[in-house]
Amino acid sequence: MDKRYRSDFVSTIVPVLTPTSVSTSVSIPTPVSMRIYEDLLSGLNPEQLTAVTARNSGSLLVLAGAGCGKTSVLTRRIAYLVRQGVPPGRICALTFSRKAAEEMAHRLLKLDTACGGKNTPLVTTFHAFALRVLRERYKGRCNFNRIGFNDDNILLLDGKRRFELIAQASTPAVRRALGMGIIELSSALELLLSFPEKASKRWSDEEFSLLAKIEHEFFNLRKARGLWDFADLICGGLELFSKYPDIADDWGGRFDAVLVDEFQDTNPMQIDILGVLLRFGASLYAVGDDDQAIYGFRGADIRPIRSFTTRFRDAAIVKLQINYRSVTAILECANRLWAGKPAEYRKTLISGLKPQPSGCRKPKTMRFGTQAQALEWILGRARFIERREKIPIGSMAVLFRINDTLTAVANHYKNMGLTDDKIPQLLTVHASKGLEYPVVFLYDLEEGLFPHYRLRKEKRVHTWLEFLKAIVKSKSELDIDEARDCDIEEELRLFYVGVTRAQRYLFFVTASNKPFYGKEMAFRPSRFLRLVR
Repeated sequence: MDKRYRSDFVSTIVPVLTPTSVSTSVSIPTPVSMRIYEDLLSGLNPEQLTAVTARNSGSLLVLAGAGCGKTSVLTRRIAYLVRQGVPPGRICALTFSRKAAEEMAHRLLKLDTACGGKNTPLVTTFHAFALRVLRERYKGRCNFNRIGFNDDNILLLDGKRRFELIAQASTPAVRRALGMGIIELSSALELLLSFPEKASKRWSDEEFSLLAKIEHEFFNLRKARGLWDFADLICGGLELFSKYPDIADDWGGRFDAVLVDEFQDTNPMQIDILGVLLRFGASLYAVGDDDQAIYGFRGADIRPIRSFTTRFRDAAIVKLQINYRSVTAILECANRLWAGKPAEYRKTLISGLKPQPSGCRKPKTMRFGTQAQALEWILGRARFIERREKIPIGSMAVLFRINDTLTAVANHYKNMGLTDDKIPQLLTVHASKGLEYPVVFLYDLEEGLFPHYRLRKEKRVHTWLEFLKAIVKSKSELDIDEARDCDIEEELRLFYVGVTRAQRYLFFVTASNKPFYGKEMAFRPSRFLRLVR
C-alpha cells in the first residue's frame, strides 16, 4: 500500500486454517445458540463452515478454488456477522462488477431480512464506492468541489465511447509504432494508470513515453466533454483522501467489517482505498483465488493475495477445495497445473458431485493438421455428445485465447450456414470466467497463441535478402525470438480458468497450421499440453 494510506499492520505469518484447527481460530456457536444460525450454516461443508464462522477480527483470506461456492460463503458470512451483532450499516462489501454486487445484495436479502431496508450493508463496486465518496458532502461542501470540480453531475464513459476517444487521442501511425490495436491500447492505458510500476517494466522508455502522451490527450478529451472513466473515480477518491486526512479518517471509522470479492483482481489504487477503510481496525475478509488471477494486463496486482499473511494485520488463510462443478477426471487435470506450488497457497480440488455423472472420460488432446479439420471434428464431437448424452449443443462452449481466432471460427461456421443454436457457444477464456459448461473444447492450444506472445513491431525491409526471408517467414513457425510481453505465469492461470469451466467433458484442441492475423502459419503444440498428459 501507499504509505499515505497504510494502516499499522503487523507482519504476522499465521498457519493456514483447516476444519481441524477451528477451535483456536473460529468461534463456532454453542448448541443452545445454534438455532439462530441454523438456516445460514445448513448445507455447508467443513471448509465453508470454517470460512463463514471465523472470528470478526484481523484479516482472513478465503482461498476459494474454482466451483467451490465462494459467493455463497461470502453472502452467508455477511448475514452471519449481522446475526452476531455487527450493525448492518457498519459492513462494507466491495466487488468488481455491478452485476456481482446486485446478485450479492439479492442473496443477502433472501438470507436475512435484516440485510435490507435503510440500514443495509454497503454492497457495491470499488468504482461506485469512490463515486459515493466524491458525491458526498462533508461539513457542508461537496467533495467534488474539494478536488477542483464545480459540478457533481458525473457522466461515466462507456466502453464504446472509450474506444472512440482513444482512437482520437492516438494516430494510426502511433498505434502501428506501438504494435497495438484500439482494444489492446485501451488495456495498456488501464495498466499505465493503475499500475505504472508494472507498465514501466513492460514497455521500453520510448513506448512508455508514447503511452503517457496518449493518456494525457485521452484525459484532456474526457475533461473537455465532462466524461469520467472508471479509473478516474478511484484516482479522484485517493486525491480527496490525500488532501483531506479528516475525510479519510471519517471513512476509516465507518465500518467494523470490510469484505472484498475477487481479491486477486485488485490493483494498487484499490488496495490504497482498502487501506483507508482498514486504518482504524476494521476486519478484512478477502475472498479470491490466485490461480484465477488473469487481469494483469489491465493493472491487477497479484502481490496482495500472494503476500497476504505478511501484508495484513493478524492474517490467516482458509481454503475452499471441494468443487461442485466438475467431475474428478477434470479436477485431477487442473490440480496437475499447480503441483509445484508452495503448500501455503496450493489447493487440491476434490469433486463434491455425488454420484459422479456417468459416461465421462479423462480430458483428451486432439491434434489436427489444419484449422478446418479441427473445426469439423469439434462440430462432429459436439453432435455426437448431444445425441448420446442429451446435452444441448448450444450449452457447450469452444474457448479461445485470442479474439482473432474466435472471429475466424465464427465466420467459418457462419459460411457453413450454421446458426448459433447449431454450434457450441464461442467465447474467449477471459469472457468465460465465472461461467461453466457441461462440455468444453479448449482451443488455440499452439505455442505463441496459448501462451500468447505479443509480437514485436515488424522490422523494416532494407535488402532483397531480407525481403525473401520475410516471404518465407510468412508461412513459417511463429518466431519465439520475435515475441515479447509473454507473462507465462498469467497465461498458465488463464489456461487453468479454461480447464475449470468444464463440468463433464473437456477436450484440448490444437492444429499444426492455422491463420494468424491474416497469415497462414505453422505452429507447435502449446507447452501447456505437456502438463495435462
